[in-house]
Amino acid sequence: MSSGGSVVPIWQPESGQDPCPWVVDDHSGVPNMGTRLHMEIKDFYDYVSPHDFEERVRRALVSNLEHLVRKKWRDARVLPFGSFMSGLYLPTADMDIAICSKSFIDGGYPLYDRKKCLFQMKSHLEMYKMAYRNTVEAITRAKVPLLKYTDDHTGLKVDISFEKLDGYKAIATFQKWKEQYPAMPPLVALIKHFLLMRNLNEPVNGGVGGFSVICMVVHLLQMMPEVQSRSMRDEHLGQLFMEFLDYYGNKFNYEKVAIRMDPPGTINKARASTLIYRNLDRLSIIDPNNPENDISGGSSNYCAIKDRFAKAYETLQKTMMQFAQETASPSSSSISGAKKTLLYPLFAGNYSHFQLQRDWLQKLDREGTSEYVPEPVNSADSVQW
Repeated sequence: MSSGGSVVPIWQPESGQDPCPWVVDDHSGVPNMGTRLHMEIKDFYDYVSPHDFEERVRRALVSNLEHLVRKKWRDARVLPFGSFMSGLYLPTADMDIAICSKSFIDGGYPLYDRKKCLFQMKSHLEMYKMAYRNTVEAITRAKVPLLKYTDDHTGLKVDISFEKLDGYKAIATFQKWKEQYPAMPPLVALIKHFLLMRNLNEPVNGGVGGFSVICMVVHLLQMMPEVQSRSMRDEHLGQLFMEFLDYYGNKFNYEKVAIRMDPPGTINKARASTLIYRNLDRLSIIDPNNPENDISGGSSNYCAIKDRFAKAYETLQKTMMQFAQETASPSSSSISGAKKTLLYPLFAGNYSHFQLQRDWLQKLDREGTSEYVPEPVNSADSVQW
């Protein structure tokens, strides 16, 4: 179901819980609101950034899945991509996995791109009870057919595509951008979580996925002369976040132009040579590694996303003005506790999901996740196809 853009119930703050657990230092004495917002964003990024044990458990999940997949298809390879491989994942982020045949990786024809292969792997995973409640969902009508399930051992969500190398090839692009734009990772984390809290982050629901968010951030940085001239660096996260909200909420005309990463800029949708960029009701981003692919083609709910960015910009502006006045006259301040943070109006929520997931992964890491080997429902091994 597409979202209207409000914070969904599961992310609503709950009584008795800290709605802003990333707040470890009090920045209320900082007079410059841009600097104060920068410091708060840094605190948020430190809070959501992956821990070493999360990395180890996620890598063990990939290893175990590959072991299981190759029981069925001996020449198959399991290729993780997306936020995990870029290091830009939130604590409860999905694991994006591509299952590809060695022949396809080597430039030959795909072997596992037919619908029957998707259902064969679905049955295989169910036989080994890989999924929570043994539920593996087949998404067959999406632009990219998927298997979706929650891993029974780790509680992490897994999305599996077949014979798709676009995401895997993009890993090198992520790494290049991370080196080129140090401000990109914290901005991406902040924006991805903003969308997650409002259920606007899933392309299957009309939202904007992680790779699209990365491209949106990089496109903005490419278009800012002060960033290109190095006069603005990663110590201006507050200003950059405001620029992002204003650009995509108020200025960027997604109905008429598509984003082009290389060379940087935009292209008029009416002049695009490929029909895929003519979707006027959604964001269009030309894949930097495949010009025929629109990586945000599923963003049919972008109108709501644009509206949320615009309202967030307005809210943050008002909050900064209010805080600036109260910093100048501390005796008149009516704000206390977690509400003293600039990010509170946009990001206050129920973060127990993050902590529960992290506590569980830390426990698994201590116990040795790599030793976990899934067992089939019966003693017979899977059929080789």
